[in-house]
Parts: sequence; C-alpha cells; structure tokens
Amino acid sequence: MTQQWPPTPPHQAPHQQSPSPHNFPYPPPVPQPKPERPAPVDVGTAAQLLWVVAVLGLVQALAAMVLVVGEKSTFVDELMKNPSFTSGEVDMTRDGVEKLFYVGIGFTVVLILILTGLFVLFVHFMRKGRNWARMLITIACVMMVVWTIPVLFGIGSDGSASALALGGVQILQAVVAVGAVVLMHRKDSNSYFLRLPPSAE
Repeated sequence: MTQQWPPTPPHQAPHQQSPSPHNFPYPPPVPQPKPERPAPVDVGTAAQLLWVVAVLGLVQALAAMVLVVGEKSTFVDELMKNPSFTSGEVDMTRDGVEKLFYVGIGFTVVLILILTGLFVLFVHFMRKGRNWARMLITIACVMMVVWTIPVLFGIGSDGSASALALGGVQILQAVVAVGAVVLMHRKDSNSYFLRLPPSAE
C-alpha cells in the first residue's frame, strides 16, 4: 500500500500549528474590531440642534462685538474719564486708548471662536457616545438658560432695536438648547451613552 509522502499532518488548531517552514512562529490572530453601535435618532437630532446653538451663539457674540465697535467713541470717552487717567496716574493718549480698545476686541473675538470650537468638539464626542461630553454639554446648556432668564424680563436692556434683536437670538438659542438636552437624556439616549443593551421595543 502506497502512502502519501510526506504524510499530511493532522488538523491542528490555529494556536497549535507547527512552526512555519522557515521556523518562524505563526502570528497571533488579529482581533476584529467591534462595529460601532449606531447612535439613536434622538442623539443625532440633539447633535443637529446643538450645531444650531453654536451658530446662534457665534452670530450673537460677533454681532455684539460689531455694536461695541460702533460705540467706540463712547467707550473711549468713558475710559478717558476714569480717575486714573484724569489724575495723570496713567500716561496714555487717546490714540493709545483706542489701540487698546481694538486689542481687547480682537482678544474677545479669538476667545469666542475658541469657545465655539470647543463646544462643537464636545458635540462631536457626544455624537460618538461619550457620556462625559453629554454631561459637559448639559451643564453649558443649563448655564445658557440661566443667563437668558433676565433677558426674558428685559433686565439690562436699553430697549433699542439691536438689543431686542440680540435678546431674541439669545432666547431662541436657549429654547433650542433645552430641546437638545431633553433629547440627550431620553430612554434610548441613556442606553446609548451608558452602553446598555438596546430596548426591545
């Protein structure tokens, strides 16, 4: 009886396989990445609402900066009347004060852009299911609502058309933020952020 030569080795499990022909061990099996769990509809809608919140906040802040620049003379006059200037304690001309004013405006605009970028970054992580991002966004939205309460009663407003327009934008921003918070904390959203099994409903 003829036999196959060389004899066929018996079947072995992957971790029991003999070394390769060049005496190199077989590489360990590569674990397959688990597919990401899709975000619920509520989380996706909340992310879209938060984008609206970010855009409204950016528009409101930049519009406020434009109004401040338009009132530059008033701000500079008030600063020049400061006792530190009138007493000669601070030696600065009006041109110097105006330059300082523009530096402050530029710094404020950069700060607004940075804060908006951070907010959008948190929204991105929230959309990916990061619970810490959801908590930070919730805190930020609650603060927006608290800051909007005086606007509802006209506190601190001079009654001008620009002030009313900015107040309306702020109120709309707060309403959208509340809607986003509610969606982020619904049942399916909680299961998504807390890595709970999806409901059978």
